[in-house]
Amino acid sequence: MGMAASQARYLALTARKTNTEYEGQQLNQERVVLANRTADLFNQMLSTSVPTCPDSNDFTRVQYSWSDGYNDSVLSDYYQLSTADEEYNYVVTSYHYEDVYTGSRKQMRDPKIQSDRNLIYRYTELFNRNKSFFVSSMQYDFDDDKYTLTQDKDDRRITKEFTRVDDGGDIRLELDAIYGRTIMANAADFEYDEATGNYIYNADDGSGGTVPVTYVPVDTEDEDSEVVKLLKKTYKTYYNKDNKYFYDAEYGTFIEDDGTIERSKYNQGMPAEITIRKIDDGSVYYTDGERYVTEADLQNITKENNELVMKHAYEDMTFSNYSYVGNCKLHLLTKEDYADEDVQTELRQIILDMQDEEKGNKISAANLAACFDPVTGEYIGGIYSFKLNGVKYYTTENDLETSARSAFTDKAQEIADNNIDPQLDKLVYYKAVYLNTKIEDTQRALLETDGKGRFKSVRFEDDSTVYTLNTETITDEEAYRDAMNQYYYKQEQYDKAIRDINAKTELIQQEDRTLELRLKQLDTEQNALQTEMEAVKKVISKNVESTFKTFAGG
Repeated sequence: MGMAASQARYLALTARKTNTEYEGQQLNQERVVLANRTADLFNQMLSTSVPTCPDSNDFTRVQYSWSDGYNDSVLSDYYQLSTADEEYNYVVTSYHYEDVYTGSRKQMRDPKIQSDRNLIYRYTELFNRNKSFFVSSMQYDFDDDKYTLTQDKDDRRITKEFTRVDDGGDIRLELDAIYGRTIMANAADFEYDEATGNYIYNADDGSGGTVPVTYVPVDTEDEDSEVVKLLKKTYKTYYNKDNKYFYDAEYGTFIEDDGTIERSKYNQGMPAEITIRKIDDGSVYYTDGERYVTEADLQNITKENNELVMKHAYEDMTFSNYSYVGNCKLHLLTKEDYADEDVQTELRQIILDMQDEEKGNKISAANLAACFDPVTGEYIGGIYSFKLNGVKYYTTENDLETSARSAFTDKAQEIADNNIDPQLDKLVYYKAVYLNTKIEDTQRALLETDGKGRFKSVRFEDDSTVYTLNTETITDEEAYRDAMNQYYYKQEQYDKAIRDINAKTELIQQEDRTLELRLKQLDTEQNALQTEMEAVKKVISKNVESTFKTFAGG
């Protein structure tokens, strides 16, 4: 080849050789980095502690036990008195297990309590809910039986429309109560006179004393009598010929006895009330949808007397005649039921444990206490029993009402249309049973040794008997299992860490092998380049030599 071509070829080979040398240096640098990473992983593996399997001997201890003929007791802890005497040298804590009669409190989800719900309307003066309306003008619409009242106040005209309240229904009865036409009396204040068949009511005379009021039985068969006519007018749609009614001619009032008076003898203190109803005066009530007035008050409005008092009532409910919890029939305990010794023992234990500050419940304690006279402790009623899976349980009227009432919250009504399925509050109910209970006791004691470092007998400060101690080697299996579980967990963590290190090391080694292979390829390529460069160099030398000979004329 020519001189120029040879030189160009030599320069190209030199450049390629330089590139391979540079690439080889870079690969070696990368291998150094990989080596450092491998060293780090190795050091990390060396610093990872290997879990140690727990030794069962570490969970084994000497246990002392003895028997007093009734219970097998265990000495669980002891420490030596700082100042020992002839009688006692240690403070000892011991325990034994025995069946303890214990009252339990359970909660029944979705109790499905069946009872009667009674809607009532209560009158309230809270937050000034009674208001006066000063009438500027009034109109009566005969066709719609409606009063339209206006009030001119501070350049404003306020209008209210009052429509008649239906004569029937619970609202009429409650409005009678609001306006004082019915009075609630304690059924226990009625005394039956067997000689006359009359009831004598000890009414409040307004001065702290009582005045007797005589109620004579009404002969409902004599429908032409004036008393029966007054009776029907007074009770309207609530009149029932088969019920027993009594009339007080002196004050013009009636009572209806549906058995409440008789039941009150067995359930004194419970909400057993009799409604005393005044003879109906023909009053009619009107409402604006929120407050109520009487027709008499409306008709008494004049320019001189234009203040109309509107009374507010709110809807409430009461529950009665609790019959079932789910498919379990409820039974209201009478005084005769409570007289049973087993029932008394069970309920007293339940009450005692519910009153306990640590394991009891204040609400349950109060509900149970309400069933007993606070002074005499006599059972006055309100406890129900039922059988569930053949086991007898107890609950109270207040507990039943809490669950029954919960069916009428806004949330409950969103999920069901009836009054049984959406009872959201669990029913609290009770039972007393024997529970195997750990009983602990700490007191001073005299512990004697056998001369080999172990105790052989014990005598307590409240017992003159010297008990021989049995020595046993006990392994705390539960603690040992917990330690083993912890060991298995740590071992799994250790194995995973080693696996992760090995996996990372393997990736690094694979990358290093790739770099090593590339270096070998570069070494082969460099040797080939060196060989070719030497051949080109010889060609160039010959060309130079030939050229110099030509010009020298040789």
